[in-house]
Amino acid sequence: MLAAQQATFAQSASARPCAAPSASRADSGRSGRAALVCRAAASNSAAAAAPTAAPPSSLLALKEWAPTCAAIAAGEQTILLRKGGIKEPTFTPAAREFLLFPTSFHTDAQLLKPGAAQRYEAECAFDPKAQATLRFATRAALTGAWTTTDPAVLQLLDGLHVWAPGFLEDRLRWRKTQPITVLELRAVRLLQPLELAPRDDFWGCFSWLDLAAAPEGSGAEQQRQAQQVAVAAAAAAAAGTPALGDAAFAELQALCRRQLAQLGDLQELVLP
Repeated sequence: MLAAQQATFAQSASARPCAAPSASRADSGRSGRAALVCRAAASNSAAAAAPTAAPPSSLLALKEWAPTCAAIAAGEQTILLRKGGIKEPTFTPAAREFLLFPTSFHTDAQLLKPGAAQRYEAECAFDPKAQATLRFATRAALTGAWTTTDPAVLQLLDGLHVWAPGFLEDRLRWRKTQPITVLELRAVRLLQPLELAPRDDFWGCFSWLDLAAAPEGSGAEQQRQAQQVAVAAAAAAAAGTPALGDAAFAELQALCRRQLAQLGDLQELVLP
């Protein structure tokens, strides 16, 4: 039962509207722009469907600032810019399909664009450690991933996110010599969000969390509970509403690739 339901959760790796990219430096000039836009023009229709094969008993969630998660779920944002946490040497995309884990990296609404600061005021004040129950309400399909060291990426992708310049500049300054990873996501709002009680091992400066893994040193009962979480999450992730329709998402994909093609050091990553 667990394997079958987790296979359902994983099907939306077919969710990515673009063909899987190869690991290569982005082509320069017109040919590079054409290659990026061409990959973005592939069919989007599978993205709203249920998630192809995630590893059994593994259910990854990506930690991200709560207002950002809300903007992605609302269809206002389709990208993330990431570097590794304190406990990570670098950021690495770990899955094509995952849940978003809203966190409280910042509490300053001025790190959002003015309109977004008003819309996501409650999310800015969100403290996951103060919650009796954590809700995982958004599934994300990774449809593209790139790295760059060019600070121009902040302005080039301005139309694809809700962050104010200060937020992006802080993220770029963190580990200056490390490239920043651009993730393009297609989000699905779950009809039945996964609800979990907080655990001590949820907290810390790391990007990815396996919700199906019991804490280190757990006994048989905790292992059983962790498997139940994976089953429940697989079932929850099987149904949802896309944050954006196919045509709207394809338009933003094309914009993302046109803008990224202007970066001379762009590296396209192989998706997990």
